[in-house]
Amino acid sequence: MKKLFSLLLALLLVAGTLAGCGGGDDTAEPDGDPAENGEEAGAPTGSAVSGDIMIYTSAEDAFISEVCAMFNEKYPDANAEYYRSGTEEVISKIMAEKMTNSMQADLIMVSDAPTFESLKANDLLQPYDSPELENIYTEFVDPEHYYYGTFPAAMGIVYNTNLVTTAPTSWNDLLSPEAKANTVMPNPLYSGTAANALMELTRADGLGWDYYQGLCDNEVMVVNGNGGVINSVAAGENAYGIVCDSNALAAATSGSPLAFAYPEEGVPATADPIGITSTTDNLTTAQAFLDFMLSEDVQTLGRELIGKAPVRKGMENPEGSLAVEDRVNLITDAKVLYETREQDKEQFAEMFGF
Repeated sequence: MKKLFSLLLALLLVAGTLAGCGGGDDTAEPDGDPAENGEEAGAPTGSAVSGDIMIYTSAEDAFISEVCAMFNEKYPDANAEYYRSGTEEVISKIMAEKMTNSMQADLIMVSDAPTFESLKANDLLQPYDSPELENIYTEFVDPEHYYYGTFPAAMGIVYNTNLVTTAPTSWNDLLSPEAKANTVMPNPLYSGTAANALMELTRADGLGWDYYQGLCDNEVMVVNGNGGVINSVAAGENAYGIVCDSNALAAATSGSPLAFAYPEEGVPATADPIGITSTTDNLTTAQAFLDFMLSEDVQTLGRELIGKAPVRKGMENPEGSLAVEDRVNLITDAKVLYETREQDKEQFAEMFGF
């Protein structure tokens, strides 16, 4: 009996060892060249792009719905869907899902780079070397390739052409007597582009926190987002506003009495970055969607549908928009802005009484 027991025990140990060697980690990378392992190096191939992906975004609904439809048509075996809200609400949803290990997003696309630095710090993104990199403005790409800018936007001054005869040229024009109680701006506590503008302008030479104190003293109106600024200036409620160029130019094209100025000191620049989540279970299709967002087809759609400037080099810009290389862009290291973001927002809230 002892010999039989010993033999059975030995067989069980051998079986356990074999199971451990064969089970392994399903995510381990194969040895050798990707092509030798039946994998395609570089961009995902059409045949490999399949299954469901979810995009969490703050992009305009009309735009992102059309992008998903175009992607699904290009890749019939794939199905891209999206959840859309403001940047702060999107991030709140992501963080809540992270706490419960229930992340649903395969990609994230919101307004500003500092937000993506926060996502990186929370291990929510993974790097990807897109083959589109050589075709786009690299100043809007994370050096480690965790996120890519999609449409370079600039914060500047919108004004009502029925109320303003001399176009503003400087940020300081909003501190003039003509602009007193006659200017509106988006709230950095709500809007990602406004938060980025706050951080850039308070670091710009000749402006700083004194400039925001000047806006406060000049009785600037504060509304939630860029849309509220456009509505107020277009209606003549305020003559001037601080707003994203694409919002102003799109409204002007639609017939609103608006024009947009790029201040000479420079413009805070954001680019609606997109990145792939670290938790996606459909990496190939997520990579294909990121590449698709940077493609000429989608860049053209963004320009024509919502007045966005392309991040892709050599493309025509929307009417009235300055090309990236023709404007003074205020772009601070996103890691620096991420580290001080909450402190800057708190200082703004105290200054403006929020």
